[in-house]
Amino acid sequence: MKKRTFKKWLFPAAVASLVFLSACGGGATPAAESGTGGASKDPIKVGAIFSLTGPNSPLGVPEKQAVELLVKEINGAGGVDGRPLEVIFEDDKSDNTEAVKAIKKLASKEKVVAVLGSSGSGPSLGMAEYAAAEKLPLISMAAADQITNPVRAGIYKTPHTDVHGTKRIFKYLKEKGITKIATLNDSNPYGSGWTTQLQKYAPEYGITIVAEEKYGTKDPSMSSQLTKIKGTDAQALIVAGTNPGPATIVKEAKQLNLTIPIISSHGSANSKFLELIGDAGEGVLMVAGKLLIPEQVAADDPQSAIIKKFVDGYQAAYNTQPDGFAGYGYDGLNLLVEGLKQAGGDTSKLGEVLEKVKYVGVTGEFKFTADDHNGLTEDSMIMVEVKDGKFQLVK
Repeated sequence: MKKRTFKKWLFPAAVASLVFLSACGGGATPAAESGTGGASKDPIKVGAIFSLTGPNSPLGVPEKQAVELLVKEINGAGGVDGRPLEVIFEDDKSDNTEAVKAIKKLASKEKVVAVLGSSGSGPSLGMAEYAAAEKLPLISMAAADQITNPVRAGIYKTPHTDVHGTKRIFKYLKEKGITKIATLNDSNPYGSGWTTQLQKYAPEYGITIVAEEKYGTKDPSMSSQLTKIKGTDAQALIVAGTNPGPATIVKEAKQLNLTIPIISSHGSANSKFLELIGDAGEGVLMVAGKLLIPEQVAADDPQSAIIKKFVDGYQAAYNTQPDGFAGYGYDGLNLLVEGLKQAGGDTSKLGEVLEKVKYVGVTGEFKFTADDHNGLTEDSMIMVEVKDGKFQLVK
């Protein structure tokens, strides 16, 4: 396809401000010139592959809703340079193979200029391999560090990594004087990534792992692993997985009278976790982003304004509060817009210019560089505790 560019944004200042603050935007295809010399009004196509069914659907559904909300807002404001934004959604069914099929379809058939997704680390890793080879910009919504480490041209991600989560939890444990822990992680790429980082950074924080257990994503019970952990001298249990696994672990731990603190990864940081654990969740700890507790974010926090705007808009549209996963989709599309603005509409430069993007999002303050395609640090993560059926900030 012949590459062409579209002109710089011509929105009035008020509309440009709205787009920046609300993160409403998307990618752009090279603009075709019309016979009269005007810009093409053809849609700008962006792909979005989320886990809309399967185990990762509690992640993928809110991601899709957030992106749909942004698309509606920007198109309502006139589109991108007068062109409507079209996001083509695909469901990877929480399956690695389906994710790769979806990105190949979007690239070859739909000719998208960039792809958002997927929701899970396994699907994202397969997509990233294909996207890197095809020089198709990809912004993932999954947490595994290996998605962007080592760095590959055009491959980015919006969630905090398992490295960030590990360091934030270990910082908390060190403050509490806890030196011995047990781990119980999903055997999938997300959980395995956490296992690697927990092992790697434990010595740095003076922590010893006295028990390491795994479970399968679809396992209905983890009582045998928990029984083994109960027989050790672990002072805390770190769980890494996505729902329903972590919630099942919490309930069974209570049934086994396992009294040590349980700390969950941000893979289950949503309202579904609270729904699944019920009364058994009281006192459970979790590492998460600030979007999980929007009403508790300080007014002078750099993320406060954008979090409030996103929460208000999402609640108005869907009658529910957005979780961190919705935020990953929101930030992903927002970052794509920033990259396109810096590329002047030349999509061939998109993967490269994203390395220069600096953006305050709902997940954290993104500062992409040539050596960092995630752009976040553990400092923008928080610790929360379940109290009276709600997440409360641990200060």
